[in-house]
Amino acid sequence: MKYRLLWGAAASGLAIHFLGLGWDVYRHSSDSTLAQRESVLSLGNPSHLLIVAGMAIVAAALLGMAAAWMSERQVGGSGLSGVAVRGFALPVIAAVSAGSIWLASQAEDSSHEHAMAMHEHAPGTPADHAHEMTGPGTQDAVPFLVARAVPVSADGHSHPAGGSGDEAMGEGTKHTHGVEVGVSAEQLAAAATFAQDVKDKTAKFRDVREALAEGYLQVTPDLPGIAAHFVRLDYRNDGHEMDPERVEVLLYSKRLDGNWRLVGAMFMAEGNKETPPQYFGPLDVWHRHENLCFTAGARVRTVANAAECVGGVFQKDTGWQMHVWVEPGGTGVFAHDYAPIAPGAFPPATLPAASELRVQAR
Repeated sequence: MKYRLLWGAAASGLAIHFLGLGWDVYRHSSDSTLAQRESVLSLGNPSHLLIVAGMAIVAAALLGMAAAWMSERQVGGSGLSGVAVRGFALPVIAAVSAGSIWLASQAEDSSHEHAMAMHEHAPGTPADHAHEMTGPGTQDAVPFLVARAVPVSADGHSHPAGGSGDEAMGEGTKHTHGVEVGVSAEQLAAAATFAQDVKDKTAKFRDVREALAEGYLQVTPDLPGIAAHFVRLDYRNDGHEMDPERVEVLLYSKRLDGNWRLVGAMFMAEGNKETPPQYFGPLDVWHRHENLCFTAGARVRTVANAAECVGGVFQKDTGWQMHVWVEPGGTGVFAHDYAPIAPGAFPPATLPAASELRVQAR
């Protein structure tokens, strides 16, 4: 009978534990900044409290079972020494368990890893994220670039008195601010000017037919977030890097309004450099792709090696690349993805632009 009661208590504790886990998952999905503002285990958090309480009940039930089992089998002997062993072992186990919970509640979650699915970002860029390939003026540009480059956390962070910044404020003071980015006024101005130049110089290619007539070849489908890539091969290694007059890649998508629409440009670093160039300091967001297989119909996929790229052209490394979005509505001029086409309000293109335009002409 006592074992049934203890097993029932353990099952109830496990149910409470999973209820707390589910509640915590719901809270984090509702507030993406929550992980930045709480410890790994905070007993002031009701969901964490349920998690701990549930496990405490399970632990107590298991300890009760262990005590009953040890008593029935006279573990350690039937004499005074056996009583001492049984009386000492279980409290030690309970104390160690309680201590581990307390230590976890004091820990800070300082390790956030982000999976890299297909490409890697340059070290020091504002954001690292994974993307799998499946399928008006300067005055306005400056604050937009600043907003992209200087993300502010939900509650900032506080510096205790004694730091170099607080000494000037006087003893005992604190200050709170967002994440600092080491960008100069010259870099901000240069980035804003460059973004506007790209928008002005690529305006002549708003009609995709102009790009095709100028020698741009479509090499990818209309991909969510990063559009279809139209490459000018003779610009690839022409000695011009980050030149708005000689854009290596134009980005088009049908996901905005159902028509082929120029949404951005992409610049490629000359040669296969170990590290990408820096033109605007921390505002540069370079990336590169590896192990790509290009096949007919402007299709591209990732493969493990050249042997898997049957009937296609294998590219081990694309070199460093940077997007510059010329349409509004994204998360940053130099961001890797353009949010309005991820996946977009309209279906993607089903045919390469050249084939589709030929069909329309007929």
